[in-house]
Amino acid sequence: MITLRAIDKDNWEDCIELKPRQEQEDFIASNLYSIAEVQFLPGFVAKAIYFEEMLIGFSMYGLDLDDSNYWIYRFMIDERFQGRGYGVQAMKLVIDDIHNREDRTDVILLGYDPENTQAQKLYAKLGFVEQGIAPWGEMLAKYSF
Repeated sequence: MITLRAIDKDNWEDCIELKPRQEQEDFIASNLYSIAEVQFLPGFVAKAIYFEEMLIGFSMYGLDLDDSNYWIYRFMIDERFQGRGYGVQAMKLVIDDIHNREDRTDVILLGYDPENTQAQKLYAKLGFVEQGIAPWGEMLAKYSF
């Protein structure tokens, strides 16, 4: 069973040890950077992704003050646990968490490196629709409730 849990004093160090595959490292900021960054992003949360009691991934998302939409800024499954369907299950939980928030918007946005075909397949499978390349070079994708 996949669950999302708060990052806290008991699991933050384990979260920073999670790593993507070597060929994915250039596609995502480190979890250490993300845990630091979320401290300065009002409206954003960082969540640990667990399979039963095993930490397997990390996500960071929230309401962006620049455009008033929910954005998923980070989503990763550790290299040891990829290819098992955990990413799909975990992303569904992130979508559900956003959907259940009182301040939710009608869409969720995210961006990813256009060369990250694994991310593109995952997001498309979950209903995210590509919107084109952002000025900063990422492919933008939108999920509509």
